[in-house]
Parts: sequence; structure tokens; C-alpha cells
Amino acid sequence: MPAIEPSQDAHSKLMQALAAEHVRFLQRTPASASSTPTPVFLAPYLKDLAKQTEHADSLAAFSTADTGPLPIIQATRPRRSRQSQHFAIIGLAASFLVVVMLSGLISLLFLANQGQQVVQLPSNPVIISRVEIAQADTATTSTQTSYAHVASAITSNNTIFYSAYNEDGSNWMLEKFDTTGDPNTNHESIPLLATPSTRPLILLGGNKDWLLWLQMETPKRITGRHTHAQTTQQDTQPGKLTGSWSLKALYVGQDPNAQNTQAQQDAATDFAKPLTIHSDIFNSSTVADWVNTPIQGVSFYNDHALVALIDNKGTSHLLNYQFAQNTLAKTTELATAQDQHVLTSPAASSDGNNIYWADEWLNTNHQLNSNIWTQQIVEAAPSKTGRWIPHPQAQTYLYRDDSASFRPQMVDDTLFFLNRDNSTASATSTTTPTPGVTATAADNTVTPTATATAQADATTTPQDVSKLLGNPTEIDPTVITPQVDAEATGKLLAFTANGSAPVNTNVSDNEILTGLQSGGLFLIWQNSSTKEFKMYDTRAKVMVNGINTIDKSSTAFVSVNDTTVIWTKYLAPDPNNANSESDVTFTTLKWPK
Repeated sequence: MPAIEPSQDAHSKLMQALAAEHVRFLQRTPASASSTPTPVFLAPYLKDLAKQTEHADSLAAFSTADTGPLPIIQATRPRRSRQSQHFAIIGLAASFLVVVMLSGLISLLFLANQGQQVVQLPSNPVIISRVEIAQADTATTSTQTSYAHVASAITSNNTIFYSAYNEDGSNWMLEKFDTTGDPNTNHESIPLLATPSTRPLILLGGNKDWLLWLQMETPKRITGRHTHAQTTQQDTQPGKLTGSWSLKALYVGQDPNAQNTQAQQDAATDFAKPLTIHSDIFNSSTVADWVNTPIQGVSFYNDHALVALIDNKGTSHLLNYQFAQNTLAKTTELATAQDQHVLTSPAASSDGNNIYWADEWLNTNHQLNSNIWTQQIVEAAPSKTGRWIPHPQAQTYLYRDDSASFRPQMVDDTLFFLNRDNSTASATSTTTPTPGVTATAADNTVTPTATATAQADATTTPQDVSKLLGNPTEIDPTVITPQVDAEATGKLLAFTANGSAPVNTNVSDNEILTGLQSGGLFLIWQNSSTKEFKMYDTRAKVMVNGINTIDKSSTAFVSVNDTTVIWTKYLAPDPNNANSESDVTFTTLKWPK
């Protein structure tokens, strides 16, 4: 066999491979590591390897390149896309438009439900149109009764309560009838008293649980050797309710002891068992000449009744009666007035924390003046000494002392009253109000002990009925002649419940009102010049049509209680029909519908 011998260039290739491996070793070695000297025998081959540019490593070429300073490279920040911002803005705008459209639809539905319509105001260059008029519907209902001459009426719980007298005025009765069912048929009236009264019965007001009325009592004969001659005189002034009287309260709410509806209906058919919460004598010689009745105003809140009355000495009182289930729980006197000052027109917020009333009197020029007083329930101020516990406190003070503020009314916790312009008045006040304000609690009712022989029959004295009808009155004017304060005129002012801030209304500032009355969410009045009845929704702040259909020449009275206005025509007594029954028709207007 031939001998194996290495190739002639084997040594050269070995050295080149070692040189290449040494270069790779240098590239992998960190710069911080200690450097290993290059073997001398590899130096020629390393130079040959550097000359082979076509096979040179890129990192080695970069490290051995002859370069100058590198330029500074600016980092470019990525730009935000504005497309997402556009979508966010469009989304917010769309949400706002949806809310506006829904609000508009809800408003249209509300206006449609209330019967309101948009009217044009051509005389106003700024406001092109606005909701100003709402439409209310009237309803009529009839009943057959032996007492055809209605003196007063109110509605409560779908029931009409009314007081009426017969043809010759000798008998009076308090009756009621249910208004549900067919309105085209006569409803049956149910008497609430076991026996008729020989003297007037006047409904004063009520709520869902209680009914209040004034009952003039039959005078008792006083005998005795020392009886003063004045006690036997007959006080028969026409249009005045003089003599003995009682304030009656009747529970008309549902009986909690009744187990079913039939039991409640059976209980309703029983004769009334009213409470006598006050008794006294109305003496016309001890009061101002313009005062015609002992009760000067009634209003309700929760289970309380505010009553302004006059005692036999001519002193005016404001009493707060608190009722419990079919009983009188407490009586509190809020204020008194003497020197022919008359407290009238009590009004209260829904919680009773804000109570207002008027103090009326005649000045030396025989002009009727009126201020408004208030009782506010506020948080008591902390005591400077001793332990103090937060508690409410009643503060009573004169709220309006301009002698020109009349008939305060509280509607939906907003105070309304009439304000007379004293600058145009023919006379100014020359006296100052001097009512003594007290706050005492009484746990028991007044026991009826007063007796007198004074008697008045407002229906037997001939009167000019045409002059009485159409006046702003809540009671048949042939029974009680409207007092001068019932015809007080002025502009309508409104304030918050505590009286601290004024409230705007849409009632014209040129509107002069008279006969202001209030319901649950509305006011009614008469225009002082045209005597046209008007109605104002205090919540929506719009005028309401419907009540202007009242025939002023034939309407006996217009009364308001809670959500309903009620009126009926005056029917002249006819003694020749003493034993006949007659149909009595009432017209009602309910608001809100």
C-alpha cells in the first residue's frame, strides 16, 4: 500500500482555521474581560484573513471600520389617532339629544293629560308662545230631597255633603249622597242628623276623615226673678248668625273596626254622632258691625283643624284642634285678639310647621285693614349654659305689617295672599294691631254652658237677592250676608312656605282679585271689576278654563274643598210647596282631572 501523506496545503489551511477561530473567540469575549495576546504564529494568517473582504463578518467589519462621530437620531413619538375622540364627542351629543327628545315627549304627554294647549301671544314680542291655558271639565249630579234650599256644600271621598232648609225655613238638615254611579240618575240623599234643626247649619270644611260645621242652637228660656231684661231681647238682625252656637265635628273616614265593605256601608247609614268641640254665644253688640258669624275661617292639615272663632265677649281666638280616631285629642290656642280685631283666614303647610292667619280691623276712617301673622316651627337655638338637646321650637310673630295683606292661603306648601295697593287707597291706617299672642295647650274641649235667647233667622227677612248673588261667597248670601272682608281686593303675591322668599306666578300683575279660595293644587278667585271666576294651577303655573262658565246671576255659592269646586243655583223659598220634594243639582269641577 502507498504511504499516507498530508496534503501540501494542509498546514496552511490549519493555520487559517486557527486564525478564524481566534477572531470568533475575540468577538465573543466581553470588552471588560482581560485580553488574551494573539499568538505570534497566527499573526500572518490574521492579516490574510482581514484581506479577504468578501468573507468578512459584518460585526468585525463594523468594529474595524474607520468612521467619524455618529449623528443624533431623534425618536419619533407615535401620533394619537383623533378618530376615537370624534367618536366620543358624537356619542355624548347623541346622548344629550336622546334626553332632550324624551323630555319633550314626556312634556307633551303631561300636557295632553291635563288638557292644556299652546296659545299665541301676539302682544308679547319676546315670548312667541307658551303653555298658558288648561281646560277643566265640569260635571253635574242631582239628588232628591225635602230640603231643596242648599246653604253650603263640600265634597270629600266621592261624597257630597250639604246643609239645606225647607221651604219655610223652619227645618234644617245635614245630608250626603254618593256621586259614583250613573251621573244621569238622581242619587239618594241620606240625612246625617236624627232630627232636623230649627236653626241654620253651615258646613265649614273637611278632609278625608273629618267634617266640621257650625250649628246654631235653639235658645233656652231663662227664668228667674233677677233675670236682666237684656237677656230676653231677640237679636234678629238679618244676615247675622247670632245667639247660641256649637262647633261640630263628624268622623267620615273608614271605620277600622268594620271587617268588610258591607259593614262599613251599614255603619254609614247610622245617624251621625258628632263631637261638640266648642260652644258659645255670638253677641253682635260685642263685635264690630261688619262681623256676621262667630266662625271666621277653617283649614285642615293632617289630623289637625285650625279654627278662627269669636267668643261672647267679642274676643277673637285661633284654635288648633288635633283629632285622633273618632275623638278630639288636644286643643291648643295659637293667638287671641281684642279691641274689635278679628282673626281670620287660617292656613297651614302640609306638615303644620308654617301657619298663617290674618288680623283684620277697621281704622277711624272705616277702612278695612289687615296684617298677616305666622307661627313657624324652627330648630331651637343652643343654650349657652347646661346640657342642650336639639328640639323644635314655635316662633310667633307679625309677618306682614303693611295693613294691606288679606286672606292668606297655603297651596302645595306655597303661601298666597292678596295685597292691596295702599298708594291708591282713600285712607290710611291710623291704628295699630294689638292682638295678644299666646300658645297654651288644652287637653279638654270646652263644655257648652252658655245660654241666651238671642235668635236670628236669615231666611225670613226680605232681602234684595239680586244684589247678594254673584258676590264672592262660600255660603248662601241670603243666610249669612257676605262680610266686607270677603270683598277685599288686591294683587296676588306668593312666597315660600316659611315666607322668606318670593315665588313667581304667571298671573298678570294687572289682575285685581277678590274672593280668593284655595284647593289642593289650585286657586280660584273673581276679577274685581268683571266678577268673572278664574282658576289658577299653582303647580303647572297656568290658568284653567271651565270655572268661568258659572252663572253669577243665579249661583247661590261657590265652595272649594281639596280637589273639587262645587256650586249650585239659588232657589227662592216657596211656602206653598212645604210638603213637596225637589231635585237639587250640583255642578262640580275637579282639578287635577
